[in-house]
Amino acid sequence: MRLAPRLVLAFGFVAAVSTFGLGAFEREQLRRDRTARFDEEVRGACTRVRDELARQGESDRKLIALACQSGELVDRTLLAIEADDLDARRLSLAQLVPKEREAFDLDEMLLASDSGDLLGVDPRTLLATPRAAVERAVRGPTDAFEVRAVSPALVSRCRKQGPRGRSVALVGARRLEPLFARLGRTTDVTIASAAPSAPSPGLATASCALTDKAGGSLPLVVTKSTQQLEADLAHIDEAILLAAIASMGVALILAVLFARNLGRPLAELAAEARKVASGDARPFRVKGTGEVGELVFAFDKMIDDLAVTRRRLAAISRVAAWREVARRVAHEVKNPLAPIRAAVETLRRLRARNDPAFDDYFDEATRTVLDEVHRISTIVTEFTRFARLPSPRPEDVDLLALAKQVVQLQRAHAGAVRIDLVFKKSPKVVRADRDQIIQVLTNLVQNALDALGANRGVAEEHPTGDAGEVVITLDE
Repeated sequence: MRLAPRLVLAFGFVAAVSTFGLGAFEREQLRRDRTARFDEEVRGACTRVRDELARQGESDRKLIALACQSGELVDRTLLAIEADDLDARRLSLAQLVPKEREAFDLDEMLLASDSGDLLGVDPRTLLATPRAAVERAVRGPTDAFEVRAVSPALVSRCRKQGPRGRSVALVGARRLEPLFARLGRTTDVTIASAAPSAPSPGLATASCALTDKAGGSLPLVVTKSTQQLEADLAHIDEAILLAAIASMGVALILAVLFARNLGRPLAELAAEARKVASGDARPFRVKGTGEVGELVFAFDKMIDDLAVTRRRLAAISRVAAWREVARRVAHEVKNPLAPIRAAVETLRRLRARNDPAFDDYFDEATRTVLDEVHRISTIVTEFTRFARLPSPRPEDVDLLALAKQVVQLQRAHAGAVRIDLVFKKSPKVVRADRDQIIQVLTNLVQNALDALGANRGVAEEHPTGDAGEVVITLDE
């Protein structure tokens, strides 16, 4: 595939992947943020509903307390009880209860004596309230509202005692269903008094509890539809998709322009390069800027240097051949060393034991050594005729650094022999061939190690022998 289609595909792929990747990441972040914010709003709505219900209950309690302090209904009832004229006034007192309830804007109201005698109620369905329930309602706390779980309501009460010790109580209740509906419209949620249930699809749920000072508690469940949240997320997805399509289109247009401007000079350069490969090398000029211009300049310079490179190729070929021959010669030289070493070591052992076979083996061993030495000499002579050392390449060389490098490499193969580097001052930088200096130092150290290697053989036979030490000293 040519460069232009590749650029178009690459730009389009990168634009699509980056946009979709970034879009997916941003979408996930926004989804988490929006969802968390939405859940927090629902929890906050539950808290606000609970606080609003508590404020309403406290407000109702204060209204009922005013009724006992200066209300006509409570005062007239207390006078009738004190005067033992309650039966004659019961009907008139009962007729005042609905008016009192409407004045306080409550849903239920109950008027009773401290003995649990029901004097008036509204609505009339409360007439069937058992006497025990009336007594509990009358004797409840008056300093705070009370939460009623059955037929959920906020209950407030007050009591007023007369001079003779008799008292009358007024109990009012505000049902919570109308409050739930009104607060739900205000906060855009649905409120219910029930135990929390499993979350339903499409709904966000939060729960809290309304408690009173007596320990009563009413669970509140607030739910809100996630339809708007899902619509916002769908809008985000649509925006990301449109952004990806737009960025891909822009990337494709830029890719086509770049490929056209870059492909033409490269095509001309490729045509000229084919001519260079066939041997028709000549500089050429292609219009281009930036990297293309640098490439053309470098190509022209390469053509100018081609003749010099060809001449160097012949020298490099000779050096490569020399290296190969040197490797083979080193291998051929190494082979005769094994029998020479074996013969010498055998002679040393026979001599050390004063073995009678020493004289018989001496002639054979020396003949073997002389033959192998002659073979090494022949190999070296033939190599000398063929090989020529490369020309030195002088450069600034730090002798101390090279010596440290050689010592570090040779210590790994020195065994028990110590190799030390001694210098008074750091030697000056000299101009020499770096590789040749390294070879000289390496040969010197290896020769010293080889010499100590023979001594180590003696040391193995005589435990009191010394392994030896190689010291390299550098002067200024």
